[in-house]
Parts: sequence; structure tokens; C-alpha cells
Amino acid sequence: MESTRRKFIKDSSLGMMLIALHPEFCFAFDDDTSPTANPSQFDLIKNIRLLTSTSLYLMKEFYVGKLGLGVESEKNSEVTLIAGASTITFVKIDPSKGDPWYHFAFNIPENKLVKARAWQLERTELILTPERLRDSKFPNDVRHFRNWNAHSVFFWDPAGNLLEYIARHDLKNGAEGGFTTRDILNVSEIGFVVDDQQQEAKKINNNLDVDVYPKKSSFWWAMGDENGLLLCLPKRLWGENTDNPRRFDVYKTEATIVGKENKEYRFSNFPYRVRMVRNVI
Repeated sequence: MESTRRKFIKDSSLGMMLIALHPEFCFAFDDDTSPTANPSQFDLIKNIRLLTSTSLYLMKEFYVGKLGLGVESEKNSEVTLIAGASTITFVKIDPSKGDPWYHFAFNIPENKLVKARAWQLERTELILTPERLRDSKFPNDVRHFRNWNAHSVFFWDPAGNLLEYIARHDLKNGAEGGFTTRDILNVSEIGFVVDDQQQEAKKINNNLDVDVYPKKSSFWWAMGDENGLLLCLPKRLWGENTDNPRRFDVYKTEATIVGKENKEYRFSNFPYRVRMVRNVI
């Protein structure tokens, strides 16, 4: 019966709709049917390089003026921002070439989600959480990712990028005091929109030796660990019950990660590149 249920969720269109940004509905099972992956992990998402049709002035106004991030470098067509131990590069494109948007997340101290929520509400609205992902101990805009032992809040930037503060309790990285910009520790997730999540996730494992997360998950789509995750996302509508629903699509994406060795992986049928480098922290 359990294997039948698992197969239905995996194969049906309903199951694919339920598999969203996080693995509550991926049903990780600790049994011998789970695929075996190479155990090595990468240490950090060092940089993500993203396109935007929004003016860099507005992006800086948001990330520097509201979130308090620093500027590492700036050119006529791009700006690189400092987010803790990571950087984010936005490359300006002409709006006639599209309106790209992405999902990425920031790790924060695992005990500061409520403080981060209050801090962000002074700067932007937060996205309401569906009832199935709520935790009665938290406000209704906090999401509880039970399978990841994490809580988070979501919000939009001026380009429509879907941002997230996530408190991963397994990291045991709690800190004292109120929430400030310094508590934005690093970029901990970057999404790659694909047709077949499991297939692309397994290619990441084969080419970069990055493991599935959580360990022994029966559905492969999140690759890495609590410090950094490469997400294979479906082409789906996100925020369909909000005032600003948006559909995930394919846009050029590059990520530099710190790992065991120097290597590079380019997705076969998508404009994505992941470069692993050693000892750059």
C-alpha cells in the first residue's frame, strides 16, 4: 500500500503540483529503495549570477538601501552585492529580451526567524503561507518545512525575484540580539527551473558529487545540505493564492560553489552553469 501511494504521488500530475519549493510533499523514506548517492557535499554557494530587466538603481535601492547589503563591485551593466559569505551579481538586460526572475534563499541564525520576520515587515510585505505549511506557534506568514526542520518567510524584490529567509534548526547557529543585516549569513539556495526534476538532480550528483537532500530522499530535486542547496524546480505557478502569482521559467543562471575540487557542470538543455572551486573562502 505504501509503495502504491508513493508511486501515485511521484507519477501523477497532482503529485507534481505538490512538489513545490520545499520537500514537505516529497515524502522522504528511510528504506532500501532510496537511490545511493556519492556522500561528498559542497561547503558554500559563493556567488550566484542572475539576469534582470529591472534597473540596477532600483535593485541597489532595495538590496543596499532596505536590506543593508554591501556592494562588492559595480559596472555599467552589472552590480555584485555582498550577502554574508556569498555574493549576488545582477546583470542588466534589455526588457525586450524578457523579464527574468528567480528563487534564492538566505540562511539566517536558526533562532532568529521571528525577529527576521519583524525586521523584514518594516521594509516589505511578506507572502502569506498556505494553511498546510503553517505552524500554530508562529504567525501565518511563516512557513514550517517539517522535513527540513526549518522555518522561513518569503518576500519579493523589485524584479519579482522570490526571496527567503530560512532558519535551519539543524545548523545550531543561533545568535544573541536582534536581527540585523549581519544575520544574513549566506545564499543557501538557488533554483534551476527544469522539465524533469529527478533527472536533472541526478545529473548534478553525477557531475559534481553533490548528494540529495535530505539524505535518502526518494524524490531527488534538492541537492546539497543545510549550508547550500541547488534546487531543481518545476515550471509551475508560485503564489497562485496571492496578489502576485508568477510562473517559474527558464532564465540564464550561474552559480559558483565551494567544494572538494575544481570542476564545472553545464546543464545539457538549459542555460545553467555551476562552477565548483576549491579553497576560495
